[in-house]
Amino acid sequence: MTVAYFDGASRGNPGESGAGACIINDDGTMAWESCRALGRGTNNEAEYHALIMLLEEISKRGLKRVTVRGDSRLVVLQVNGEWKVREDRLRILADRARALVRESGATLEWVPREQNSMADALSNKALDGETITKINPFPEERLEHVSDGIFIAHGSSDYAVDISHSSCSCPSFRSRGKCKHLDAALSFAKKEKRSCSSS
Repeated sequence: MTVAYFDGASRGNPGESGAGACIINDDGTMAWESCRALGRGTNNEAEYHALIMLLEEISKRGLKRVTVRGDSRLVVLQVNGEWKVREDRLRILADRARALVRESGATLEWVPREQNSMADALSNKALDGETITKINPFPEERLEHVSDGIFIAHGSSDYAVDISHSSCSCPSFRSRGKCKHLDAALSFAKKEKRSCSSS
């Protein structure tokens, strides 16, 4: 199961604010992490921006049925429709977040702050003015070389990777024309070719 976390923070509330989010692979490794300074805003606005940033990445990757967790009870319950959105400035953000949740089929859950430490650390980096996006490559040890030019990328779902035709069966490749599985298989094949030619 892919799990993702988001967090937003504001110094002064309102004050300088930042957003942080990350996506964790089913094996516990970090697939993607990002933090972004947002300028002046409230804590609730920062939480919404962090959630939207995360949901946009989930949508871009074509991920489905991701469990999204955050420690903002207000944001989680408003997006899930359990609490009303009473502030106009949050309504636009809530509408955008709800649309992205519907599009991806993500499940949004509230967790206590201590279970949201990765996203919390990222939002604090953003408060310090850092803007970072880090996409971790697909681990080569999860690739199975089944025949000439064909690999199976093993994970929560298995995908066929064909380096001869530069294609992959994963949703990310279908929507974007590129993916981490194909990148990993091409890198693996190059290393294999170099080791064969040197021996």
